[in-house]
Amino acid sequence: MQEFPPELITPMISGTITVLILVWAMFSLSSKRILYSIVIGFVLSAWFMTVLLSSQGGFFLKLSLHPLPNIGLLFVPIIVGINILTRSINVQKIVENISQSWLIGVQITRVMGVAFLMLYARGLMPAEFAFPAGIGDIVIGITAPLVALVLFFKLSFGRKLAIAWNIVGFSELIVAIITGFLTSPTPYQVLALNNPNNLLFDFPMALVPVFAVPLALLLHIFSLHGLLKKN
Repeated sequence: MQEFPPELITPMISGTITVLILVWAMFSLSSKRILYSIVIGFVLSAWFMTVLLSSQGGFFLKLSLHPLPNIGLLFVPIIVGINILTRSINVQKIVENISQSWLIGVQITRVMGVAFLMLYARGLMPAEFAFPAGIGDIVIGITAPLVALVLFFKLSFGRKLAIAWNIVGFSELIVAIITGFLTSPTPYQVLALNNPNNLLFDFPMALVPVFAVPLALLLHIFSLHGLLKKN
């Protein structure tokens, strides 16, 4: 049985915590209310700890043995987030008050995708997933602060660039979801049959598909919501 490299456990968990703190700070500053700040922090922390403890207990690995693919769990927070955004005026105001430079710039954390390539180099992750997900995340992460700067300086092409960047970043995550689904050891696996994606839902890697990915998708959706509304 493949095991996640012990020396990468701390960087993986601390990197995800960094994402959590940055997103919490961004939404808290936008809400300007202590109650909202507490609620946002509680929701993000509870979500993070649930995924972390569940993966440590092998929950997601066990779930992969059943017909329902566990990768489908990442859509739960996305559906909930979109539902809240469309129904709550207060949430809409909070999202719209966040600077687009921050919404996009915070995705610099996507450079964490280098972990996929590191695992591939060790023979612990299939190329069918590691290459598109790893390289795609790194590219989006590196370009995030550049697009954020263009928006910050209010260059004429900034809005169109930001919309295009968000679409590319969103699409890259969808590709990662699809390849993760097709390479994971579930009844639906059709790729990497000789080297299944065993670690994707193991501790602590499960933080990526069940926490970081849906959070990144929501950030793209929130950013596009603001950019398109300004049209």
